[in-house]
Amino acid sequence: MEAPARTLAKETAIAATETEFTAEQVGWRFALGTVILVGAYIAWPMIPFVMAADLDPGFKAGLSGLLGATPFLSKFVAVAVMGRPAYYFLKRNVYARLRRRFAGTPAE
Repeated sequence: MEAPARTLAKETAIAATETEFTAEQVGWRFALGTVILVGAYIAWPMIPFVMAADLDPGFKAGLSGLLGATPFLSKFVAVAVMGRPAYYFLKRNVYARLRRRFAGTPAE
């Protein structure tokens, strides 16, 4: 197990090599990626409607499988749409919030 000071230095070194992007730089691509991520979860509640529909069983199975995998697949599409600036912006902000949230929690 690494010492806390060594781990902190390693995290700081990693963070220092990433380019800092502002909200203005990520712009519409970040917003579109967020809409894709959130909108993909609308697919799951549609599965019961597909199963109740009068469709060919093979088509019904394929469509329900696609709807079930949509939230997973949407993450790849959203990251591709967002691009590197938005990915680093999102990563930096999420990690900063998590660090603040769990800073006082002892590690096990």
